[in-house]
Amino acid sequence: MPPLQKRILFVSALGLAMAGLVCTGLRLGASMAPLSELGRALLRDGAHPDLEYFVWNLRMPKVVAALAVGGALAVNGVVLQTVLRNPLASSFTLGQSQGAAFGACYAMIALASHSLNAHISMVALGAFGGSLCASACILLLASVRGMTSHGLILAGVGISTFFGAATMSLQYFATDSQVAATLFWTFGDLSKGAWTEALVAAGTTVLGLVAALRLGWDYDALQWGDVHAAGLGVPVRKIRILSVLIASLLVAVATAFYGVIGFVGLIAPHMVRLLFRHCGHGFLITASALFGATFLLGADLLAQSLLYPVLLPIGILCSFTGVPIFLFLLLRRSVQHA
Repeated sequence: MPPLQKRILFVSALGLAMAGLVCTGLRLGASMAPLSELGRALLRDGAHPDLEYFVWNLRMPKVVAALAVGGALAVNGVVLQTVLRNPLASSFTLGQSQGAAFGACYAMIALASHSLNAHISMVALGAFGGSLCASACILLLASVRGMTSHGLILAGVGISTFFGAATMSLQYFATDSQVAATLFWTFGDLSKGAWTEALVAAGTTVLGLVAALRLGWDYDALQWGDVHAAGLGVPVRKIRILSVLIASLLVAVATAFYGVIGFVGLIAPHMVRLLFRHCGHGFLITASALFGATFLLGADLLAQSLLYPVLLPIGILCSFTGVPIFLFLLLRRSVQHA
């Protein structure tokens, strides 16, 4: 099959899988309501009022959040892996998620007496600040002469540990209710937000996706090295800093509203690269975003079903899924460089 047809088929399959998961999620969440009633509830065409409220105010925001957060984390992974030239890079492995978690927890504890709207905005701002601090550390370490890909991952472990310790320090001096709130929040759960959070996350994901796609040609050039990219007219330093800012914004909004959800940014790009080894970044970014959105939506449905009626936080399930894949990729690179 020609490469173009394979890519069209892959994207179409992801789109169909996403649509099927959306319908399944809405139906399962509505106590297995018939598809006809579900359609009437979505169209607000005389369906049962309780079903309509359940679909529009409880299930739909969660579905939108899953698609937005999954896409955001996947784009974050592609961008970081490209500008740092490290296939193991992601927001979780490099400490961005932990930095965002520290910033958000600081805002939640320090601004506990503020109003809800101000609290939400300050939590997002705190998450962005923490993510930016972690990103700045990674950029500085990546610029050190002789720093290898494995060394950068170890640096990410150190940064993650530091922000984890800083978060625990905040919790140690907080009240019991604040500790409980921040601990529950760090689990990673898509049911925490309503329409406001879901729409903000979706808007941020779309902006980040468009910005990354506009830099797709520059990312293709960076694959050949900084010197070659600079010879083609790519402002390497500017692109790298701008890309890290985009990645920080994506993970900050996702983490601020829905907690720490790891390894989506690692799984999605590598699954696309396994199927399409020499694809351009335009396709890689788009396909990874679709795969990440579909993967997180499917994982959320699985998390709801495994221990029903207990709802398992999505962050726990993604970590259980992502750790074996991360170890496989790490061992694979070690064998290749042996």
